[in-house]
Amino acid sequence: MPTALSPLPLNPPEIWTKPTYSNTHGGKTYKPTHPDLFKVEFNPPINGEEEYSSKLIAIKDFKPNEIITKLTNLSIAPEKAYSSVQFGSGKRDHLELNSDLLFMNHSCSPTAEIHLPSNNLQNWEVRTTLKGLKEGEAITFFYPSTEWDMAASFKCNCGSENCLGEIKGAKHIPINDLEDRSYINDHILRLKETS
Repeated sequence: MPTALSPLPLNPPEIWTKPTYSNTHGGKTYKPTHPDLFKVEFNPPINGEEEYSSKLIAIKDFKPNEIITKLTNLSIAPEKAYSSVQFGSGKRDHLELNSDLLFMNHSCSPTAEIHLPSNNLQNWEVRTTLKGLKEGEAITFFYPSTEWDMAASFKCNCGSENCLGEIKGAKHIPINDLEDRSYINDHILRLKETS
């Protein structure tokens, strides 16, 4: 049931268990959410601690500007967090992906884009960029394409020639730098116009 503030339900329609190294290896019960499209790749834990070096890998080729998947099983995020994706300009306009898409890492030269057209949830999707995507490549997106002011900034290690260095959100990046890197969602463009 949607909240008064959001078109999304408070809980995901289907239960989703976040994959970890321990529940994806050695015959564990984890089931991928999109097994014909992509997979989560983990590094083994070091000293019993899970690493933040997981990534989402394409298991097939995708053409330029191809829909990788529609966004489904979404729920409203209880708060802005490292795992949430911003879909509007309101304080509570953050969603949880509740799928293996959570493991899309940031890149300043992304291989994918999250499209969240305003008032059109049926067309919320992940698409490839103009470059397309090859089997075995990491599926990445440009976090400021959806995030105005990140819950936690971080030092970017994407290695691209146009790397911004520190990622804080679209609020901290000139509009031309945003548009040079990726598709930018409506809510980010509106916030840029009014800031």
